[in-house]
Amino acid sequence: MSEKPYPFDDAWKASVDRSGLEWMAYCESANLVKRYIRTRLQYGKDVAVDEFEATCELYSKYNAQGAARVVRIREQFKLIWAYEREALKERVLEEDALPKAA
Repeated sequence: MSEKPYPFDDAWKASVDRSGLEWMAYCESANLVKRYIRTRLQYGKDVAVDEFEATCELYSKYNAQGAARVVRIREQFKLIWAYEREALKERVLEEDALPKAA
């Protein structure tokens, strides 16, 4: 079975234009994965899934490109979940452990 390589590997992250649409799309999906992880840790999988689905529904209604945006988010979410979930979970736990600014 031939698997495509992970498109968001370290080489891609080092070379991508950080002000470009490709990077912003990745960051959007990665942040949704982090939010999913945070919600899942606090409230459980069902609540996290419901929150993600509500977000996708909201985005799909946002404008004419919303449906395409949701398709991209779902695809990227699956990839990021498969390859980066542990690292993102560690980041979420670190962020949540930091003292909050007043």
